[in-house]
Amino acid sequence: MKIYTDNPGYAGQILDLSRPWQPISPEALSPEIQLLAGQLMEGNILYEGLIDKKSIFNPLFIREFTPFSQFDFLVQYSKQVKKISTGFLCFSGAGKKFHGFRNREWVSIPGNIHLSILLEPRKKINHADSAFLILAANAVVQTIDSLNRVNGQPQIKWVNDIVVNNQKVGGVLVQTQIQGEITDRVIIGIGLNVDESPKIESDPFILRTTAINHLVQGSEKYALAEILWPLIVNLERNYMVIMNDEYNKLLNEYISHSMLPGQYIEVFSDPREGESQKTDEGMVTSITENLELLLQGVDHPIRKGRIKVKKTNSS
Repeated sequence: MKIYTDNPGYAGQILDLSRPWQPISPEALSPEIQLLAGQLMEGNILYEGLIDKKSIFNPLFIREFTPFSQFDFLVQYSKQVKKISTGFLCFSGAGKKFHGFRNREWVSIPGNIHLSILLEPRKKINHADSAFLILAANAVVQTIDSLNRVNGQPQIKWVNDIVVNNQKVGGVLVQTQIQGEITDRVIIGIGLNVDESPKIESDPFILRTTAINHLVQGSEKYALAEILWPLIVNLERNYMVIMNDEYNKLLNEYISHSMLPGQYIEVFSDPREGESQKTDEGMVTSITENLELLLQGVDHPIRKGRIKVKKTNSS
């Protein structure tokens, strides 16, 4: 996999190179990479490196600090190019204007993972709107599951938060661009707290935050490189599951990691302005193939809203 950066010193801490950094002229790049690199790196000197690993995602761009949302950048970039030849990865150590679901602020802190991905499936994907959210959420859970020094099991809080020990460690964000029945482009954003836990005031809808290395048993902490590459591998594997039309395989895994089945919850509206109002409540009996919640005693599926866990089951 090729790596591009404007800061070789920082990027060298993220992944081990098999070839030393070399400055590279933008004119030496393919037109699509040239456009991407020029805008993403804001005209800074570009360096190329290589890691001895293969991936369907290629290349990976690394910046220590990005003054804009890389997720939003990829959304706009995807509208400027007619075709991309592969999937692009953009990693940032920290930055400004990062956000999560419904444009809620995501506090970025150095030492954590902020990863954005641009994909071009160019085929009909069943349940596309939920498929790629499941793909990304599962990849984060699978990655945390593989970290044997972490004390606690990762779970998914509907619909896109990743929690361990009832504390939020990450979240995923997805935008699909669909034309007719064809899923053309997909942009995925992943935030995962590794070293630091953002100071975010919790409320009935927002869990307290934590970080992977706050959950580690013993003194040996995880480096970013130990988590970033397994995350990329899990994203690639899940993407191939979706591309092979095996949606239910990932759906079942998502449901198995959900923290909600069997829980009694209250559902609130999620207006962009004004206060949330309670709309429904009941015990979660199941999650549908479209990621809708089914509540005991409620005659309609819950498609959206904010949830509050009222009480847990006794099992």
